[in-house]
Amino acid sequence: MQLDKYDQKLIALLVDDARRSVTELSKQINLSRSAVADRIRRLEENGMITGYHAHIKADSSQTVTAYLALTFRPLSCQLVQPYIDRVPEIKLAHSISGDIDLILLVEAATMSRLHDIRSDIDSWPNIHKVVTHMCLAKRLDRY
Repeated sequence: MQLDKYDQKLIALLVDDARRSVTELSKQINLSRSAVADRIRRLEENGMITGYHAHIKADSSQTVTAYLALTFRPLSCQLVQPYIDRVPEIKLAHSISGDIDLILLVEAATMSRLHDIRSDIDSWPNIHKVVTHMCLAKRLDRY
C-alpha cells in the first residue's frame, strides 16, 4: 500500500495519540472530516492500522528490563519461535542483521525471574551465545 503525505501525517498523529477525534485530525492535516474518516477506514482495511491500544505505564522501580542478544549456530530463529511465545515477559523479538541473530526485550518482575528466563534460553535449540544488556533508564518510549 502506497502512503501519501496525508496518510503518513495521519498515522503519526494516531501513533502519538489514538484518541484524537476525526475533527481534530482533520484540522491538523488540512483535510475534511469525511476524507480523514475514509483514510482511517482504508488504513484499517489494508492492515496498516492493526488496532488501538491502551498502554499501561509500568512502575519501572518494580520491573527489571533487559535486551538479550542471541546468536545461533547454525541459524535457527524459526526453531525458537515456540519458546519465545511461551515467555510472556518477552515483549519484543526481532531478527536482526550483523553478529547477532535475534534480540529480545524482556521485562521481568524481579531479577530472579530475569535470571530464570536467561537460564532457560541456554537450553533453546542451536544457541551459541547470549549476551544480556540491562536497561538502566528509559529515555523515550513511543510504543
